[in-house]
Amino acid sequence: MVSKKQRALTVFLIFILAAAIVGGVFAISYFKGGVTFPWQLAQSESVAEQATEEPPASEPKLVITEKEKKLDEAKKSVEAKVEDEEAVQLETTEEETSDEATEAVSLTNSVKLKYYGKLSVDGSQLVDEKGNPALLMGVSTHGINWFPEFASKDTIKTLRDTWGINVIRLAMYTSDYNGYCVGGQDNQDKLKDIIDEAVAAATENDMYVIIDWHILNDNDPNEYKSEAIQFFGEMVRKYESNDNVIYEICNEPNGDTTWADIRKYANEVIPVIRNVDEDAVILVGTPEWSSDLESPLNRPLNFDNIMYTYHFYAGTHHSAERSELMDALEQELPVFISEYGLVNADGNGDVDIDEADEWLGLIREYGLSSCIWNLSNKDEGSALIDADCSKTADFSIDDVSDEGMRFLEAVANYKNTSVQEGVSVEKESIKTDRQNDTDSEDEISIEETQDIEEEILEESEKEDEAKASKSKTSKKDKESTSNSKSKNKSKNSNR
Repeated sequence: MVSKKQRALTVFLIFILAAAIVGGVFAISYFKGGVTFPWQLAQSESVAEQATEEPPASEPKLVITEKEKKLDEAKKSVEAKVEDEEAVQLETTEEETSDEATEAVSLTNSVKLKYYGKLSVDGSQLVDEKGNPALLMGVSTHGINWFPEFASKDTIKTLRDTWGINVIRLAMYTSDYNGYCVGGQDNQDKLKDIIDEAVAAATENDMYVIIDWHILNDNDPNEYKSEAIQFFGEMVRKYESNDNVIYEICNEPNGDTTWADIRKYANEVIPVIRNVDEDAVILVGTPEWSSDLESPLNRPLNFDNIMYTYHFYAGTHHSAERSELMDALEQELPVFISEYGLVNADGNGDVDIDEADEWLGLIREYGLSSCIWNLSNKDEGSALIDADCSKTADFSIDDVSDEGMRFLEAVANYKNTSVQEGVSVEKESIKTDRQNDTDSEDEISIEETQDIEEEILEESEKEDEAKASKSKTSKKDKESTSNSKSKNKSKNSNR
């Protein structure tokens, strides 16, 4: 029989073994995480409450914000690069455009036409002091009565520096709006101040300047002959020492004015100039708006250094008028084209490209000196400056009209061609009856010459008047547009 002591020891051992087994199981479960103890459950509930208060989405939200920032920054970077590339491309385009514009300007403005010093007329040719052919190519202002700002010092400097021309013609109207002979003494003084500034600027910039007594609606230069004598007497005394001043004593005689009328006028005005400056070059207008060269061919003036003016407009005057001009040139009449246009005779219309090419080709072939009409921004086809341009100097390509661009191209052609190359042939020095008569009168004084001319004046008047009564197609064309060309509207209407 088992004693109580043994039984108690057995129970104790069983308890110890059970405790060991249970402790081992719990220990293993604890380390493997398979058992949740009561204190762990309370702790989990606390963590769950905290998780409820602070959702776990906060961390992903932060990650998304950072990505958005990075994407935004990347987008801005790309946009900046695109803008930089566009800016570079635009700058390149502008530079290319600028280079193209510069190239266009350089084609017409790279070289200045020559300044020859003192000029004279040898036979039919304008020559320098050494007797070499001289070529003047430039512009005529519109009436300085209307557009005095285009005869300024800055304008003339621009024309010389960037257009390269070597002559400017100052058109001073005599009887139209604020004309010299109708505007009063203050107006006369103002016009003479404009001329004085322009002559000084031309002299400073090695240019020639034509002082133009611009008759038009007064038709016959004899109407204001006394004013012309006074005016040219004052001008020649003021500019006696200038080698660059040329005097145009009557612009465009018209209407019923005959060559006899013009001769009478010229024989009184020219001596006024010659008494002070015996060598100055003088331009004389011809009948029918300076288009009749046959009359001076038949009865030239008996003065040295005289040239006869011829005017044309490409839109109105064509092959017939060119033939008349060429006939006079072939007979060695000294001709100066002191006014021409590439549009219609009324100053309007578009450039007649084909006829302009013909006329400019003729000018180049014969090496004729010329001035194109007109330097202003008047709203008409013959204005060299665009009507929308308010500048009077430093003109860009965009500021120049279609006629202006055509003119600049013509200047460029002359810059690349010497006068000798421009003349088709060297004409032989042939003594005609007219030249012999002139040579025989070289030793006759001015007064005696005038007496002789007066004696034959009556005989020639009948011939001239008969000739003037004939209707010519070209004259009708000019008469139909003379009112427009006179430009005798108010100053405001001309702008």
